[in-house]
Amino acid sequence: MALDDTLNHRSTPGHGQVFLGTAGGPPPGAGEQLLRVYRLSEPALAEMPLEALLNELLVRTKEILGVDTVAILLLDDAADELVARAAKGLEEEVERGVRIPIGGGFAGRIAAERTPIYIADVNHAEVLNPILRQKGIRSLLGVPLIIDGRAIGVLHVGTLTPREFTNDNAALLQVVAQRAAPAIERARLYEALDREHRNAVALQRSLLPEGVPDIVGVDIAVRYLPARDEVGGDWYDVIDLPGGLVGVAIGDVAGHGIRAAALMGQLRTALRAYALDGYPPGEALKRLDRLLNTIRGEGMATAAYAVLDPLTGALRVASAGHPPPVVVSSAGEARILDTTPAPPLGTLPFGSYLETETTVAPGEALMLYTDGLIERRRESLSDGIERLRVYAGATGSADALCERVLRRLVPREGADDDVAMVVLRNLPITPEILVRFAATPTVLVQVRQVLRRWLHGCGVGPPDAAALTLACGEACANAIEHAYGPGPAFFELEAVYADGVVTLTVRDSGAWRPSRGDLERGRGLMMIEATMDKVDVHATDAGTEIVMSRRVRS
Repeated sequence: MALDDTLNHRSTPGHGQVFLGTAGGPPPGAGEQLLRVYRLSEPALAEMPLEALLNELLVRTKEILGVDTVAILLLDDAADELVARAAKGLEEEVERGVRIPIGGGFAGRIAAERTPIYIADVNHAEVLNPILRQKGIRSLLGVPLIIDGRAIGVLHVGTLTPREFTNDNAALLQVVAQRAAPAIERARLYEALDREHRNAVALQRSLLPEGVPDIVGVDIAVRYLPARDEVGGDWYDVIDLPGGLVGVAIGDVAGHGIRAAALMGQLRTALRAYALDGYPPGEALKRLDRLLNTIRGEGMATAAYAVLDPLTGALRVASAGHPPPVVVSSAGEARILDTTPAPPLGTLPFGSYLETETTVAPGEALMLYTDGLIERRRESLSDGIERLRVYAGATGSADALCERVLRRLVPREGADDDVAMVVLRNLPITPEILVRFAATPTVLVQVRQVLRRWLHGCGVGPPDAAALTLACGEACANAIEHAYGPGPAFFELEAVYADGVVTLTVRDSGAWRPSRGDLERGRGLMMIEATMDKVDVHATDAGTEIVMSRRVRS
């Protein structure tokens, strides 16, 4: 079929025609049409999302040319095909995901030759898309969407009755395409950037901890806020370490996007492994630095890692070029913790990271954060740190401290850089505690840690603390073993210190069952009675309560 005739050389109906120029004078009604075309240059169009933009362009194009159908096909560079993206009157093209190879058929030739093409009769033309005939389209006119000399798609219109499209019609549709192509390209670029941003945020969040450990006696709060425009490599972690210790880490990988997020995940996982292996903060960062120097593509990151002993409040912290932690006293006075300066991870072949030791007393809070919280353009980092110190100076829970700082330091529209925060508050010791535990054997370690910390805070000496811990452990083990059948269950531990006497109450809501025959079982109560001054067991339909008391020496 010949597709190179112009309107100046008319072909028989059914032959496609290529338009190579524009007509001289405007046809009747051209003024009104040009006004409608001008509407395609409205600034508001550039602000629309891609789908809304395409829909608006189709509606206006249909009005301008008075046609029955209009469709936009955009180029898929990877497949070298045109993909139906939006249509009016030809919605099936989009629904079925019609694809046309470049150079094939009506739309494919428009994109390949980058010139308008007119088909007088679809039934006698080379048209690859069967939907055009199924819908009863008789005449077609299409033009390329061109940006910087390359075709990014095709815009075509059609009628249900035969229509002789003129060079003026072709010129008018080309003007529409010239207005539409830049707007489409901007929207596609924005959509691609937005998709990459959302993917990076999703990756970042998937690599961060799903939650924080529930550590009795330590109030924990965390925050992560991605940057407004481009996600970075900020991360945090809180680790329940053996021996009742708590590890807290924070870091910031240089760069942005998916690569920074992926590297962040590697560093966080590695540091957690070093921490669980028992390496102290300085040695853990040293090993993390060596790891980073071996990763392909290299990189740089700042990080800080601290280990807190809630029993004594002892804190050991090491920093690799990271902003210094903040400690908030129980009275709400904040101070900057001086750490030994050290280079960021990945900057020197053999980095060394010294530790700083201090105390986070009961009622005090430790805050770690990334520089997105404090950095401001044309301002020194020390000014930002001081501003944080001022706003962190308040009493309250760890969560309240996070909220207060974010509200004061992060704009409502978001920060220019990622923000990560971790706050650990060493809860104050009170003369009375009431703690609920899951009725599983694994919690017995946590029970002992909670009780030791409380007894230490009450000033109970080691011999008495050991006897009380032993008796409490036996009572809790009995509740776990005898009170419940399979399935989730709980028990409570209540501890009271008054007038030199410690009273422990272990309370369950189950129905105790007899021993299963093991000769060693059933001796827990004997051990409790041997270590306590007084023991009472109260069994009711609502459950069993073991009340134990012992006079202690301070």
